[in-house]
Amino acid sequence: MLRQLVKKFQGVVDLPIEIGEIRDAVVECGIQDQIVFSAEELETGTLRGVFYQYTRRAGVYADPEFHTLIVYPENEDPIWQRVICAKELIHVCDKQIVRTNTDQEVIELANKVVGPFETESTEITDLMAATDKLAQYLALNLLFPKAARDLARGRIEADKKTREEIADWVQIPVEHVFLMLSEEWDTMSEFLVAIGNGEFATKET
Repeated sequence: MLRQLVKKFQGVVDLPIEIGEIRDAVVECGIQDQIVFSAEELETGTLRGVFYQYTRRAGVYADPEFHTLIVYPENEDPIWQRVICAKELIHVCDKQIVRTNTDQEVIELANKVVGPFETESTEITDLMAATDKLAQYLALNLLFPKAARDLARGRIEADKKTREEIADWVQIPVEHVFLMLSEEWDTMSEFLVAIGNGEFATKET
């Protein structure tokens, strides 16, 4: 699912990629029937985005329809709104074990996300928090795909564009552009996609 999404956008150079395009691609994969975004007032120091999934039926004997509501902060910079929404779309692909199911789990996850990344805890919320951070990096591959990164590197090397101008073109925070145009990023992102796609899972014999 995740690799399929990355592959769909990797050749795109007509930027910025709209969040609606990514949403439509997720729906086309068949994992959800509808995904809706809602801007709400959130305390961004604690929670910068959340999604809620539910099932509906048009009738008693109708097939179930799978819906996702993604909430993002209306009081956040539009550039960061894009990153947050793309990250939550990545979470639609998450395994059930790393999703929060209760109010308490949401609170614990929020505390983990805003706290130290490395802890000695072995609680499930640590795994959830790590997955949340991973999702943000994975989302960058959708907003700033490989073909566009290659084009950007060439323009910077030719002194035709600055990284700040590239950030404006891509519509992501400039600090992410510095990271993604580094020599290490393509190798790093491939590794992250493989992790997110579950390609390192042990196969049964």
